[in-house]
Amino acid sequence: MERGWKMGRNRCIIPMLFPRSGRGKAAAAALLMLLAAGGWFLFHRPAAVKVSPALRAASEGLNDYEITLRLLPEEQALAISETVRFRNGTGETLDSLVLRLWLNAFQKEETSPAALDALYDACYPSGFSQGGVTLYDVRWNDAQMKYSLEGEDGTVLRIEIPSLPAGEEGTLFLRCVARIPSCAYRTGTVDGQYQLGNVIPLLSCYTDGAWRTDAYHPIGDPFLSECANFRLTLDVPQEYTPACSAYLTRGKNGLWQGELPAARDIALVLYKNPAVAMGSVGETKVYSYAAAEAEAKQALAYARKALQAFSDLYGNYPYPVYSVCSAAFPFSGMEYPALSMIGREYYAKGQEDSLELIVAHETAHQWFYALVGSDQALSPWQDEALCEYAMLRYVRRQYGQSSYETLKYLRVEAAVMESVPGGLTPGTPISDFSDLDDYHAVVYDRGAALLLALDEFLPGGADGFLRAYVQRFSFHMASRADFDAFLNAYAGLDAGPLLLDYLDTKMD
Repeated sequence: MERGWKMGRNRCIIPMLFPRSGRGKAAAAALLMLLAAGGWFLFHRPAAVKVSPALRAASEGLNDYEITLRLLPEEQALAISETVRFRNGTGETLDSLVLRLWLNAFQKEETSPAALDALYDACYPSGFSQGGVTLYDVRWNDAQMKYSLEGEDGTVLRIEIPSLPAGEEGTLFLRCVARIPSCAYRTGTVDGQYQLGNVIPLLSCYTDGAWRTDAYHPIGDPFLSECANFRLTLDVPQEYTPACSAYLTRGKNGLWQGELPAARDIALVLYKNPAVAMGSVGETKVYSYAAAEAEAKQALAYARKALQAFSDLYGNYPYPVYSVCSAAFPFSGMEYPALSMIGREYYAKGQEDSLELIVAHETAHQWFYALVGSDQALSPWQDEALCEYAMLRYVRRQYGQSSYETLKYLRVEAAVMESVPGGLTPGTPISDFSDLDDYHAVVYDRGAALLLALDEFLPGGADGFLRAYVQRFSFHMASRADFDAFLNAYAGLDAGPLLLDYLDTKMD
């Protein structure tokens, strides 16, 4: 996620910083829907893109998700049928699986991440609206399984399974209905537009002998998931246009279908009559969705420039599509694999500079989150600080050293001089933060100071290190220990004291 709620204390809005050269029966019936057969015929979009050999190779041996979604607008719900072919790569024998039902956090005001005091009025302008998941069928290898919902927010779905040794596999099947809240958030619906981030049930990460069960903390992004292969069938009324992490085509039967190999998640935004701009960067199709044609074209231009810049700096973007989507929420942006949601207020005239910085930051997440995963709950700096640094590099590439130095001062050096209460450091987990402004000042800005220090410290600068880091950990999870060890090996000396100083030392 880029920055935060309304960009408090002028954290993102930097007007004209750099020069420009120019400008229940329906639901039950839906659950019985079968995956549609038949050819994939073209509708609305150009011919289907090709998945690269590198992405195909990365997809080998991963878990497979086969997902069917049907929008039920009259019930403000999504019917979900999901089949997961799970390969036990944990190295241990398992007797349970854990999936995350993040939408369940929206069942109560007490647990909704959108009900934070600083967000409530913007996210719930008409008052609290309930969301959540109703499960109808949970099967393992065609047998009904016992399951339980755990945690105060009910986001942990634990399914008992027969003993599954390491290296063995089985098939999990779920049917459920996801009720989408009326909420201006990364998960919610506003004015008939559906923002469907973190809606699809996903396997949790298994680390240190246990499934991760982190709560849906309202500050930061607690979503951890391994790369998997997704195939999607989507049934929406004719008036809706879907933006999706997967490249979708529409068949004669009216169903949208697509695939997304080797990705951590899959997200969608469903629009009514959006303006859509299309372009490309190399073999990647780039889409921009907004309320007006000029807005869509502007965001598309920024997305293409950012995608090209980071491909040059950190290695080729691997996915066949990238979508930038105007979203109704009080954030500047939110990242998903092959898709970024951008706060629609930043599409307004006079916000071009802010929009460009937001698109650049979110696009950087395609490398630092989507490609190289990290622990966003315990080490949020490991994607956010890297993306903030990458955004600075983008500015220098596009607008020169003077603009880079100005933005570096405003976004990083000024934050280092700020007093932050409570002993918070860039290495602090998200659960310790209670204020959005503090979170961004510490994790994004002070975290980015580490990368600026590494730029001076490392032969070849921080960009060379990050390129090697991406190459080493693409499609995997890199822990804080992995980052430290790889940096030491890359630098040829112990960088531990530097990391301790920048990430773990309180700065008053």
